Amino acid sequence: MQLFPNGRGVGVTETLHGLAEWPVVVLFGLVTQLGDGWFLFLLGGTLFVAGEEFPVLGVDRRRALFVFALALTYVAVIGALKGFFGLGRPPGAADPPALAWAPGALSALLERATTADGPGFPSGHALGTTMVWGGLALVVDWGTARQRFGAAAGVIVLVALSRLVLGVHYLVDVVAGAAVGVALLGALYRFADEGTDPGRVLGVAVAVGLVGLLNGLTFDSVAAIGGALGGWAVWRGVADSTPAHPTHRREIFAGFGVLLAAGLLFAALEAFEPALALAFVGTALAVGGAVGAPLLGERLV
Repeated sequence: MQLFPNGRGVGVTETLHGLAEWPVVVLFGLVTQLGDGWFLFLLGGTLFVAGEEFPVLGVDRRRALFVFALALTYVAVIGALKGFFGLGRPPGAADPPALAWAPGALSALLERATTADGPGFPSGHALGTTMVWGGLALVVDWGTARQRFGAAAGVIVLVALSRLVLGVHYLVDVVAGAAVGVALLGALYRFADEGTDPGRVLGVAVAVGLVGLLNGLTFDSVAAIGGALGGWAVWRGVADSTPAHPTHRREIFAGFGVLLAAGLLFAALEAFEPALALAFVGTALAVGGAVGAPLLGERLV
């Protein structure tokens, strides 16, 4: 029995994508980056290293790691769900827009930002944006609760809309992604003692990553479990030693250097997709390095 016997298209994606000229496509290609995996990891990792010194959104490092752990869990969850359902994307989702005016390098970046392939249900961007930006609204002290959740909701709606305008998801996909994100965020926030015990969320990411392997050994599934295990194992070793608050800016800059190295390693793995064993070890090192960045930054200076 099919989950959606009559299909997931209700005409919204076709209408929005059909009306979008190239300037609109490029604009929403940029907007959608607010929910892309690389940006969510960068946001969580930077907040974790900077701690309370992060502009406007500064928070103690345990709560910041909770946000980073949400990004890890999102990757594991979306991989498991998409592998289970195996539902495709709208026709033409992988076709790049006509951008003959753009030079080669820029054209390649825009193509990556405005297209998608692989399974489409539920929307990973909608799920990840809901979890990470919603998690930020839960733990930071900026403004009032209404302002924080209003801002988070605005980002979630914009990212979800961008997936429809770009023609890479159906409306059902983004609604389901956001709904799953809300449910997971609420459960994980309670499970992590209101965000103060991020190790529990890292453990959930490991468990979900193991389930994701049941869909098959692919680069994505192996990278998800490798990253989750690396982050969880390193945090178990450094949780009591990691300073909750930065002591000086040199420590933060050194931590950013470690985070940058971890990010470059992860980017290289994604670009070249090496053998599965190397992908597992590499992602474990990359995420483990990110989790250990504040302590390494302190030791380096």
